[in-house]
Amino acid sequence: MTRTGLVLGAGGIVGQAYHAGVLAALANDLGWDARDADVIVGSSAGSVTGALLRLGIPPADLAAWAVGAPLSMESDKVSAWMTDAPPEFPPFDVQSYLRGWRLPSPALVLRTARRPWAFRPSVAAMTMAPHGQIDITQHTRPLDLASSGAWPKGLYICVARERDGARVAFGRASAPGATLASAVAASCAIPGFFTPVTIGNVRYIDGGVHSPTNADILRREKLDLVIVVSPMSAAAGLPRTADAPVRYAAHRRLEREIRRLEELGTKVVRFEPGRLALRAMGVNAMASDRSAEVVQEAFIEAGDIARKAKVTALLAPLVTRHSWLGLGAHPDDDPSMAVAV
Repeated sequence: MTRTGLVLGAGGIVGQAYHAGVLAALANDLGWDARDADVIVGSSAGSVTGALLRLGIPPADLAAWAVGAPLSMESDKVSAWMTDAPPEFPPFDVQSYLRGWRLPSPALVLRTARRPWAFRPSVAAMTMAPHGQIDITQHTRPLDLASSGAWPKGLYICVARERDGARVAFGRASAPGATLASAVAASCAIPGFFTPVTIGNVRYIDGGVHSPTNADILRREKLDLVIVVSPMSAAAGLPRTADAPVRYAAHRRLEREIRRLEELGTKVVRFEPGRLALRAMGVNAMASDRSAEVVQEAFIEAGDIARKAKVTALLAPLVTRHSWLGLGAHPDDDPSMAVAV
């Protein structure tokens, strides 16, 4: 048996749509059901997708939910939530983001003094960002009902501790206890947009603050293969988009995380948005009107990536059907799509 990890990165509402398109393509073209991953790591938008997979929602229903199509009988456990359209949030208010910044906390100063080599200005800045006004916990509460209060096996939800920016992965043995709903809410708590989520008297913020993917927490899991879906980066590295610096930074960080996994002999396949998916996603991660187009482009791009010869070889242990595997690269492959192999 091939021990497989699935990493689902941050990316807002369009990121969830990208996850849905990629995972639906893997299910359709390879017959691989993402619910079968031995370990799932979710950050921000990826925490929602990961939680739904662990609750038994099939990839096809994730795509159906994103585009407003009917769900299958397999999604009964959370049907009361998923039959509603994904929540809509107000546009990001730049003015409110300019007010309310705080001084560094003593915990952040102490952590920096102890580990100066690990200091990252972007992470430190997010711990001082103004608190948003939207309480996201009201949107995640149904997850606790669906999970019956139990933490799903093999699910890690990444968050950042607000006081010092340290990463916490709920679900790991070393992490504090949390409900699934509170952990997902914390992982999605974008600084300046959502209010931080308090769990056990500690405030947490978006898991993407530490890393858009957090793939490197799988280093000790002894996995044969890790599949990374990274909505916030770009396959070309530095795309020709307005958010290019952000996507390039996410791409570079993912490269470092992949190297750490490969040093241990773990094979990695990654899916990052290509040109058409980037155009569909736009620059507003919380745009709820782009989901259908994003799902479609992600589905097509993921199928093209999976047909590349080197990727086909890595994914072969997961294949249960479809004879096109092993035929080599698809003639319509986009050469700009980089895949780590």
